Amino acid sequence: MSAPAPGPAFGAFERRGGISLVELLRLAGRNLRGYPLRTLLTTLGIVFGVASVIVMLALGEGAQREILAQIGQMGIRNVIVNTVKPPETPDQAGRRRWISQYGLTFRDFEQIRDTLPGVTSVLPVHTKSERAWYGSSKVDVTLVGVTPAHFERASLRVARGRAVTEADEGNLATVCVVRAGLLRRIGWFGEPLDYPLQVGEKVYKVVGLLEDEEFRGHYRKALETEFAAEEIYVPYRTMLAREGTLSFKRSTGSFESTNIELNQILVEASSVEQVLPTARMVTAILQKFHAQQDWQVVVPLELLAQRQKTQNVFNIALVLIASISLLVGGIGIANIMLATVTERTREIGVRRALGAKRRHVLLQFLTETVAISASGGILGIALGVGGAVALQAFTGWSTAVTPWSIGAAFLISCGVGVASGIFPARRAALLDPIEALRYQ
Repeated sequence: MSAPAPGPAFGAFERRGGISLVELLRLAGRNLRGYPLRTLLTTLGIVFGVASVIVMLALGEGAQREILAQIGQMGIRNVIVNTVKPPETPDQAGRRRWISQYGLTFRDFEQIRDTLPGVTSVLPVHTKSERAWYGSSKVDVTLVGVTPAHFERASLRVARGRAVTEADEGNLATVCVVRAGLLRRIGWFGEPLDYPLQVGEKVYKVVGLLEDEEFRGHYRKALETEFAAEEIYVPYRTMLAREGTLSFKRSTGSFESTNIELNQILVEASSVEQVLPTARMVTAILQKFHAQQDWQVVVPLELLAQRQKTQNVFNIALVLIASISLLVGGIGIANIMLATVTERTREIGVRRALGAKRRHVLLQFLTETVAISASGGILGIALGVGGAVALQAFTGWSTAVTPWSIGAAFLISCGVGVASGIFPARRAALLDPIEALRYQ
């Protein structure tokens, strides 16, 4: 296919002292339409490159939002203290008592509650591993003794019925709040409210259903506690009165008994600024009263900062990987434009002879490369947004396309066009007009 004719444009614009952007775009469009297949193939490199960047950014943003939501539900102002089993030396193992005692104590709770300034609330939590059953179906569960305020502090939302109340605490009521999924797992598909749930040798009446969320498992995993995936929430005082602090664990050839007074203390600071000072004071109190490291302080605010740093590095890595395809697309543009300059050498000579200056030739070829990359960027954005939506629909991965990612991808595509077009455009501008006219 022969190159497009130069037309009258360059003779006209020089007499006006320059060339308008509209004229440059018109010339670029005409020249690109002269080679439709070449233009399409060159544009596809940018399309897929931009789409890759959009999808990768959407994956990174979706993951970050999910992490922020999970940690946010722990409570940004919370300081969570957990009981952990201390490491055991061989000497300690040889002198092991029949009942092993470690972890947080009632005294720890009272010290933190009574002496810590800048604290809104201090809540105790006591847990015990048990089995819930119905007929022959059994499920490993964790009984969690909590106060009424715990539901709000730990972002536990009741979907039906009610939460634990002060009256339940005062009356040592044998009531519980569970997830509907637990009842389904043990084989009960009837009306859940007021259902007498058998837990171990005792019965608790279901008075509330929590929202079924996968988040709670992530919550426990993030806090590194030993709670079971299925939790049954009962009044704190009822838990201590009926279950006590002793727990027994039997396995093949062994028997273990532990006495843990509190499994968790949930401290809420009065403000975000007080969270880290509160965590330091809690640590100081526990170090004073505990000879061994049988406790752990978890600060969701610190977890949030750590996760954000990790996610930012991950996002940068994703973008760099996706940018490789954009780089390949840019190399393709540079290669095609170099071939185009060679094919249009005589056309360049004619335009220079008609009055076009080097900067005009430079602008013409740069406009063509930017037009290719900009159109590829627009199509790539559409493909990337569609790909992100499809990825979430088919895989369940969380994705989020943001305006800044769209803008950044488009600007990057235009930048790739400029960068890949500078060398071919400069080469075209530096051609000697006389030699160009002689080119066959």
